Amino acid sequence: KLEEYGFALDDASKAIEVDPKYAKAYYRRATCYLQIAKPQLAVADFKKVVALEPKNDVVKSQLTATQRLVRKIEFEKAIEMEEEKNAVERCSE
Repeated sequence: KLEEYGFALDDASKAIEVDPKYAKAYYRRATCYLQIAKPQLAVADFKKVVALEPKNDVVKSQLTATQRLVRKIEFEKAIEMEEEKNAVERCSE
């Protein structure tokens, strides 16, 4: 399944090379990035779609949701790192 997303990413990237204003290609690439757990990359492409189509409320809401997901992931990583740090400190006592 990941391989299919890889092909879709490649196709979307090629379409963007041919026409950098092709919003649908950015959208497709963003959704592929979400499917392969790369939301930070999806945010960049969703932002590009919003820039190209400022009245597209569906993409605006997807951008907002993806930005929330990225913040949640970053928060969870920070908590995890803090817990690991505390565990190391407890072991060295």
